Amino acid sequence: MEKQENRLFYGWSVVLGCAVVCGCNIGVLSNTVGVFLKPVSMELGVSRSQIALYSSIFSVIGMFSAPFQGRLMEKYSLKKLMVSGSVIAGICLFCYSFAPGLWFFYANAVLCGLVFGFTNLIPVNKILSNWFTKKKGTAVGFALAGSGLMAMVVTPVLSHMVADYGWRSGYRFIGSLYLLLMVPVILFVIKESPEDGKFGGGGTGDTETGDQNIKTGLTRAQAMGTRRFWLILAALVLAGSVAMGIQQHMIAYLTDMGYGQQYASGIYSLSMGVLMAGKVILGTLYDRLGIKGASVYICLALAASLGFLLMADLPGIPYLFAAAFGLANAIQSIPATCLVTRFFGTREFTSIYGICNAGNMAGIALGTSMSAWIYDASGSYVAAWYFYLLLSAVIFILYISADREYERRVLQKCCQ
Repeated sequence: MEKQENRLFYGWSVVLGCAVVCGCNIGVLSNTVGVFLKPVSMELGVSRSQIALYSSIFSVIGMFSAPFQGRLMEKYSLKKLMVSGSVIAGICLFCYSFAPGLWFFYANAVLCGLVFGFTNLIPVNKILSNWFTKKKGTAVGFALAGSGLMAMVVTPVLSHMVADYGWRSGYRFIGSLYLLLMVPVILFVIKESPEDGKFGGGGTGDTETGDQNIKTGLTRAQAMGTRRFWLILAALVLAGSVAMGIQQHMIAYLTDMGYGQQYASGIYSLSMGVLMAGKVILGTLYDRLGIKGASVYICLALAASLGFLLMADLPGIPYLFAAAFGLANAIQSIPATCLVTRFFGTREFTSIYGICNAGNMAGIALGTSMSAWIYDASGSYVAAWYFYLLLSAVIFILYISADREYERRVLQKCCQ
């Protein structure tokens, strides 16, 4: 009993460590791009779409690297790969401060994108899959909530620093913060599985019984041969596009409307704070309501956030947008884990999730640049918000279609 309780306790300690990892990678490395868009573009004399392209390059490189990284993580020490990747990523983040021109942003983004997958969602989901089964959605929700907490805390500080000392000092700050948090947590807090170190046996961090090391489901090749795999992949691409297309440009959009930089950063920070709850809520809904209920909730929240964004010139509406988008923004992180586990099992989870994560990264790259392209072409973000509203409905249809296809296959097997 004492041994099981120790495993249960440390399983949630691993969740806390994963929350720090997600906070650094999503909340610091990815989510702070919007703070730098205007000051960097003004100093370097380039358009917003040109500077936003470095974020897209980072995402595209990460997209192509993800499937291979998933394979490597099945063969080699996960913690060694995580530490190596975090050191390189932190140095890259710090080195943006030395950029003499646009080319440096692009080149540095390539290197950072190559190692990003070793430090972010792929290893986190693999680790949590080793520790949790019954409450996996909830555990993933709490872990990924770290990104919202980190962004909520770091963004206002970073905005003040950029305003007072310049964007170069801002990059040095977040690069140092990334290294100081990531490396110790990976080394001393995170355990890859209950068998790692003092946690022998096979506990999973929840209360399920039986041999938790038995993994069932489809191989990667089998999964890719199903219709639901491609429906999920398409949904993840679009979800990443919409969420990041809004997130990385909300500060610029609000300041273009006449709001101050600090006010806009505050709205961003508030949305990141709500995102903490949003991820936990969505993960719990997947555990309790299943795919359909969670899909209705998240797509309605996304549509509502876009509606508020279109009315953001009205007093108080930006706060409603921050609340709605904070809930909706969980769409780019939580669904992939829950959908892959439900539809394909844990047999080759890392490999299948690696491909799905690549799709999500592709969407992130597309959305960040798409909003900038629409702005450069029209002088406004409004057309982008209407387009994303349409895509919200498409995402819902894809989720439901994948779930129906899965249920139909299960029913056919039961009838055989």
